[in-house]
Amino acid sequence: SSPEAPESDRALVREFELAKREAEGSSEFIRGSDRFRLTAIGDLNTYALFAEDFLMLSGSLGSAGMIVPTGIATDNSTRNFFDAVSSGERLASLYDFENKEAIFPGVHRSFKFALLTLGSKVKRTDFLFFATAVSQLTDERRHFALTAEEIGLINPNTRTCPVFRSQVDSELTK
Repeated sequence: SSPEAPESDRALVREFELAKREAEGSSEFIRGSDRFRLTAIGDLNTYALFAEDFLMLSGSLGSAGMIVPTGIATDNSTRNFFDAVSSGERLASLYDFENKEAIFPGVHRSFKFALLTLGSKVKRTDFLFFATAVSQLTDERRHFALTAEEIGLINPNTRTCPVFRSQVDSELTK
């Protein structure tokens, strides 16, 4: 064992502690700002914070589109955001993809992401899940639409997004 190993280990520990302190400080700052009331929950994820920022910046009549992890609609930590956009008539569409076909070559093949579109006065949201290629967006059998009330009936406790493979599955569950 070289005499430098213990010093390099101590340097790594110091680096880790500094990064941890910075992350904890940033989290405390973000939570204390009251700017991110819907997404500053649990371990903070910047994608959720940015999605909430897009929501606020677009205003009540604006629209926005973004690519975010699918968890924005299905995870417990983002359920307040999803409920706010779906029940607030802001969620125009959510199309879920798995990167199995390397839509994004530099991203792991099992990563799930969604095309999220915010609008205004949206009564029914268009959903599509389990896509692996952009061309699958044209297959109407894969799309299903839900109102905020239907989402609440299907997932009353969490009010997160129900996930279906097809319109038929959605209708059967409703």
